[in-house]
Amino acid sequence: MRRTEAGELRADIRFWRRSRRTLSLGEALQDLYIGVFAVLMLGSMLVSVLVNLSDVGDRACVASDCAAARSLLPWLVVGTLLALLWSLARMVGPVAVGPGVAAWLLPSPVDRGDLLRGRARGTALLAAALVAPVAAGAATLAGFGVAPLVVFTVGAAGLASYGVGALTAAQAAARSRHPALLLGPVSLLAVGVGLATIAASRAPVVSVSPAVRWAGLVATGLVWVGVLVGLVRARVLTARLRRRDVAPGGVLVPGLGGALATLDLALMFDVLVAHASSRRGALRPRRGGPAGLAALAWRDLVRLRRQPGRLVLLAGSLLVPYAVATVGGRVVVVLVEVLVCFVLVVPFLVALRVLTRSAGMSRMFPTPLGPTRAAAVVVPGALLVVHGLLSAPALHRTLTAPASDLALLGVASGVAGLAAGVRWVTGRPPDYGRPLVSTPAGGVPTNLYGSVLRGFDIAVLTALPMLFAPTGGGATVSLAVSVGVIGYLCSRGAT
Repeated sequence: MRRTEAGELRADIRFWRRSRRTLSLGEALQDLYIGVFAVLMLGSMLVSVLVNLSDVGDRACVASDCAAARSLLPWLVVGTLLALLWSLARMVGPVAVGPGVAAWLLPSPVDRGDLLRGRARGTALLAAALVAPVAAGAATLAGFGVAPLVVFTVGAAGLASYGVGALTAAQAAARSRHPALLLGPVSLLAVGVGLATIAASRAPVVSVSPAVRWAGLVATGLVWVGVLVGLVRARVLTARLRRRDVAPGGVLVPGLGGALATLDLALMFDVLVAHASSRRGALRPRRGGPAGLAALAWRDLVRLRRQPGRLVLLAGSLLVPYAVATVGGRVVVVLVEVLVCFVLVVPFLVALRVLTRSAGMSRMFPTPLGPTRAAAVVVPGALLVVHGLLSAPALHRTLTAPASDLALLGVASGVAGLAAGVRWVTGRPPDYGRPLVSTPAGGVPTNLYGSVLRGFDIAVLTALPMLFAPTGGGATVSLAVSVGVIGYLCSRGAT
């Protein structure tokens, strides 16, 4: 009798699902064919471009420093990607559930191992899938052979998956000092050491000898053994997870998805900052300090005291222009310095971001809008000016110019990075009230796609005078443009 009822139930479920399907099997296979064909076609084009660039590198990169830096390129790229991936996994949580699952299923008497193990395994395998193509592209640019390229790609993918599995164990242990939490900082430190060796002209040329190849095979095998062990133990680890361990990440994911759906990267930054602040909890208030507009700059100094890691990262980024100068980057060092300052100044502009997106907050200050926002740029601007001055000796390696011109170029590079950061932070969100452009995906605002390039346009615009004229005159023009952009963006009306 029970078997008959179970069979009827399965038949009812099957009928319900089939009666509500919107895609036939033939249409699904057709979509699959188009997707696979597009991936193969675009992938072959990308592989052809990378192979051609590798051939150009073989002919152009003949100096010892350039050859050493090129051999370290895959390791630096993969190390940076792993640091970002593990940091994001630590922030979101390798295992996260949506609000519905957190409210309905987790409080119920169910086996959380069966409920969450699929998520843990999927996250680990997704990390491997994200790292593998980047590792293969970097190895191709470095001129790796077929066998070393395959070993390097498989090893990098396995290391990414193993790190995510270790972070899952740390999440299940619910300890703030688990060794797996150091994976991101250690990977970033290794990248810094590699850049330091390149900048000091001490980088070794990594050659793939038979002994190194066998060592790589053994290391890759051990890493994947650890990945398989982590996948097998996923049910045991996830059974220890509590609701407070997996619910915050599930709340964060929809916000990130909504921000990415509108290509509003600044909104995604807001979501991440709010999530990090909520996980940090309460802070000890710091009373006192100056009054007036100087109070805004003082609060930036307080934030720096609470998060000194940002200063350490900004100081460590000085290795990038020196490494580029060592391999013969010449005037490209200026562009690299501008981009580095642009990327790293964004976390320092949180106060400007609040004053830009919160019109009510701006109206609470008894000062005009322009000076209020400009006060929130003082501390980040001073840091970038110092950063640019410290990068001036890197220009001395590749450019023949007086010391005063080199110092002015460094200052202009830092201020240009600040202008690009201010442009990125103060950018307006997509406005669906304007006339829309008709696309197959529906109506799209005219400023939607341009938001992806926001900040980079100002970085290139302010760097062009220094690229065409790497002298004091070019630096002066760049400074004038950067200061004009910052002044306009700070005084522009709220969104």
